[in-house]
Amino acid sequence: LIARLLAHMNNRLSVKEAYANALREVGVPVIFTSITMSVGVATWLWSSLKFQADMGVLLAYMFFVNMLGAIFLMPALATFILKPRK
Repeated sequence: LIARLLAHMNNRLSVKEAYANALREVGVPVIFTSITMSVGVATWLWSSLKFQADMGVLLAYMFFVNMLGAIFLMPALATFILKPRK
C-alpha cells in the first residue's frame, strides 16, 4: 500500500488523492491476504501444543492489526510525514 501511495505521490498527486488511488488498486488484496492469513493461523488454536495454540492467537491478532494499521494509520502518518512533490 505504501509503495503505491509513494508512486502516486511521485506523479504529483496530493496525499489524499494518492491514498485513494492506492487503496483502490491494492486495498482488496491487502484485506483478503490479512484475513486469509489470520484465519489460517487462528486454526492453530485447536492444536494440542500449548505454545502453538498461543502463537496462533497472537499471530492472527498481529496480522489483523497490521492490516488495520496499513489501511487507517498509514495515511494519517503519511499526511504529516510525506510532502507532495511540486
